[in-house]
Amino acid sequence: MATDCTNEASINLFTIKCAYQKFRTPTILVQPVHAHKKPISSTKIAIVQLPAKLAESIYCQLFAQSEFFPKDIHTILSSHLNLGTFMALPKKSLLQFDPQRDTTLPTNFAILSVWNTKEVFKLQVKGVSSLTYACCVGARVLDAWLPWLRLPSFPNVFKQFGVHFMYGLHREGKNGNWLMKALCNFVHNMAREDDGCAAVVTEVSQRDPVREAIPHWRKLSWEEDMWCVKKLADQAKQGEKTTSSDDGQFDWINTRSSSSVVFVDPRDF
Repeated sequence: MATDCTNEASINLFTIKCAYQKFRTPTILVQPVHAHKKPISSTKIAIVQLPAKLAESIYCQLFAQSEFFPKDIHTILSSHLNLGTFMALPKKSLLQFDPQRDTTLPTNFAILSVWNTKEVFKLQVKGVSSLTYACCVGARVLDAWLPWLRLPSFPNVFKQFGVHFMYGLHREGKNGNWLMKALCNFVHNMAREDDGCAAVVTEVSQRDPVREAIPHWRKLSWEEDMWCVKKLADQAKQGEKTTSSDDGQFDWINTRSSSSVVFVDPRDF
């Protein structure tokens, strides 16, 4: 199970009454979808969509040592909910890299995939004041009328909306952060064209280097999304904790994180 680290009632319910253990605390980053497009330097940056087979091969290279990398990554990438895997790289790199079949990665690049959660669940915000509602609507209208101002308008979250979830984020090279920001802007613009999509969301480890390059609104994000787990195994005695010495198996629940990167399966978001 997962919950916000400030939700003490939920944490106590699962850790005390249901015997779950605190496991990991990744960060959820949220970027609202504005009425205006996000800028992308099309003269310097190329953004290409990778075939599912190539994306699978690249992900196996990049995330083999990360936590929770799924063995059935091919199933995720070929799902109808997966909107594609995209790579951003300097335009001059296209001379050495064939995005249709080349698994030899360029020196500078950023990569991510996009999952359409709108087809799985929808959210809705209720209970806000009339003033808050009016301010949000007004900013949205103004942004639509005057897009060149690039106002940070707020989407209509007061009716049911969906989100696009970014996963498999990775960047490399001295221009990696710049390319990742451009790629996130590209996903924002994708979401802008998808009616009913109000936010772009991702979840990464707190120690993941890519985190600093992801645009987000701090007030809408969760610094610590607490994951709690429970080992489903027969116990010799009810309430007895199983350890590696008890059953001869590796006690993965109580181990420290083996990697700074957590691969968040979009099916679990």
